[in-house]
Amino acid sequence: MAAKGTKTEAGTEKPTTRRAPSKKAAAQGDKPARTKKPVTGKATKNATVPMFSHEMIAERAYHISHSGEGGTDEENWHRAEAELRQGVWRGTQRFG
Repeated sequence: MAAKGTKTEAGTEKPTTRRAPSKKAAAQGDKPARTKKPVTGKATKNATVPMFSHEMIAERAYHISHSGEGGTDEENWHRAEAELRQGVWRGTQRFG
């Protein structure tokens, strides 16, 4: 059986050759192919979580406790963190 070949410009047959597998492909052997990581939106990757200092949270918790609306110290602390994350409170000014 004759090997497959391609014709050159001169009309003669030129045998085709197969390339040897790369070292990386040979090293993988029977490993299953990797699956792609789930794509996350750019907004998720580029979103920044604001960092609030201990003093900022403490100041807001203090104001909550003295407003008459507060609960325990721990509840006030968690509420202060939540309000700061939502942008409800900035220093001594409220906006919203």
